[in-house]
Amino acid sequence: MSESIRFASALFLLCLCASACGRIEGLHLAAVPGNYELLGEFAPTFYRTLDESAGEWPEEERTEELRTIEGELIARVTPSFKERLDIEGSARLRDGRVVNFDEKTDGRWTYLVAEGAPFGLDALGHGLVPFRTLAVDPSVVPLGTVVYVPALDGVRLPTGETHDGLCLAQDTGQGIEGRRVDIFVGFENDEDNTLTRSGRVEDMEPLRVYRVDDETARRFLARFK
Repeated sequence: MSESIRFASALFLLCLCASACGRIEGLHLAAVPGNYELLGEFAPTFYRTLDESAGEWPEEERTEELRTIEGELIARVTPSFKERLDIEGSARLRDGRVVNFDEKTDGRWTYLVAEGAPFGLDALGHGLVPFRTLAVDPSVVPLGTVVYVPALDGVRLPTGETHDGLCLAQDTGQGIEGRRVDIFVGFENDEDNTLTRSGRVEDMEPLRVYRVDDETARRFLARFK
């Protein structure tokens, strides 16, 4: 067998493996534009908006109060639900309202009702967008930065849209420090979701993140304004 045939065969097998596995380090179906700036490799995790009506919560009395920073009562919820809410940050209550934690007072979170934001609010007070919003360490990636994540490019989303790899660093999180990126997955499970099932993104498995050029950022922000 000639060297050229051997090379072609090896390349064919590599492409088959990339298709089956979804991702090989450094190899993606879409080429990264040359004017994108590599920010480095980041360990991904996932976060979500809780749904009080979901069947995952144990039967408990609603003994925990959600109050605004002014002290007004929003709702009473179960201890298990509130414990998780204080980690995730956003939830849809059984009456359909969406709440977000606000500020801590005397070591306890206060909350607000997120009007017009079906998934809750980010650190800047804007609505969270599933599979587009990233929580980051602002000292590493400034809030408002539009980034390109090659591992997400091509993933089929629940809306029927195919992800183009573009995301917005618009949120922060407890414990999100250094080269870590928390990907918002809407109401999906933060362990089993569209992205983890795609085979392209795994919890804490480093992936490359790029800052896009100004024109791409402008177009992206116009789409999700």
